[in-house]
Amino acid sequence: MKAGDKKESELKSTLARLRTRNQQTKAMTESASPDKEASSSLSRQRVSPSLTRVSTVDRQSVMHSVIRDILLGQISQGQALKKLRVDVLGLRQDEYARLVKVSRKTLSDVENDKGNYSTEVVNKIYKPFGLETGLVPVSKTLIAALLA
Repeated sequence: MKAGDKKESELKSTLARLRTRNQQTKAMTESASPDKEASSSLSRQRVSPSLTRVSTVDRQSVMHSVIRDILLGQISQGQALKKLRVDVLGLRQDEYARLVKVSRKTLSDVENDKGNYSTEVVNKIYKPFGLETGLVPVSKTLIAALLA
């Protein structure tokens, strides 16, 4: 087995395990008592309760849309990461942080456009989507022409 195939296999295995755990947690939450549900509704609203993944067929178009929006300056790098993590993979921050081997705090800071992280860290975070840092044109008209 090639090293690339092995890494891809490990990634798929990890994603499957995390999704299974996510489904088990959701099932346990749904069976919780009404008192717990009432108290949790008072806490800060998070993304994870409403995680809805895009269908397999639509993932590529979502990824293309996010990449286009970030190149055109319509969304930030952090907003793009959050959209990809939630919509494409359907993972919570802690699950995704474990997957890419960074701390949840680092992931949160990147998604909220805080901090100044090295190229190595940013590349590690975006790797599951086949993205890495690089040189891009600054002119939005040039980018739009290239994407047309």
